Amino acid sequence: MEIFLVLIFFILLAFFYKSQKNLKIRNSTDKKEEIVNNYVNGLKTLLKEYENDNTKQLEQKKIFLQQCNSELSRNIFFTNDETVKVIEKLLKI
Repeated sequence: MEIFLVLIFFILLAFFYKSQKNLKIRNSTDKKEEIVNNYVNGLKTLLKEYENDNTKQLEQKKIFLQQCNSELSRNIFFTNDETVKVIEKLLKI
């Protein structure tokens, strides 16, 4: 019985070690850049979708920016100043 428990312990330990080895840990700046790039790409595709209708394009851009602002304000990676900078960057597109 004791040998069985020790064997199970080592199997679990090996499984845990292997799963931790494949885990990628990214720093916060990489994650921030990824989030901002996703917003930029999302806005660009949205603008392309409504490129023939300027009023609809502006309306959808406003809705998109409001959603981005809401998400960024709740995001742990971004401070208020960084959120403002990201929204300003998206406004210039």
